[in-house]
Amino acid sequence: MSEANSKPEPAPANPLAGLTVRTLIVPLSGTSLVLPNTAVAEVSDYKTPQSIAEAPSWLLGMMLWRGRSIPLLAFEPLLGSAAGVGGVHARAVVCNTLNGNPLLPFLAFLSQSIPRLQELKSESIEAVDADGQDVAAVAGRLLIAGREAVIPDLDALERQLLQLGVRVG
Repeated sequence: MSEANSKPEPAPANPLAGLTVRTLIVPLSGTSLVLPNTAVAEVSDYKTPQSIAEAPSWLLGMMLWRGRSIPLLAFEPLLGSAAGVGGVHARAVVCNTLNGNPLLPFLAFLSQSIPRLQELKSESIEAVDADGQDVAAVAGRLLIAGREAVIPDLDALERQLLQLGVRVG
């Protein structure tokens, strides 16, 4: 068959087509975090953390959770914004770290209001190009119903916390 008579090859199928992921949408100041349900241990009441001397602005301190002292993070400073403040609706979203390190099995994110469960379908989300603006703590950015959301890189955050000497007590 000659090239003139050949049909163009069809576009490759989207490998994520039809994929549904159960997530927790965590409201921040100006954006939201998207966490897979499997990473979330619990949504807890916000308690003022015990500060850590010379900690970066994104590390709010250590909070008491189930008899353990775990790091509480504000994600906004990692995105170049001011840290949100814990108000009456604030929550702490406790996540399992991914590497099974007994020194840091959990970390928590400050949520500005009550997080919500949402099933994300590949057809209803769109990846956002960050134009080189992302930091190591960001695994990706999405548009969900026209609003931008951030997927945190839990591995990178765990590494940064361990480098700072943060351990669960």
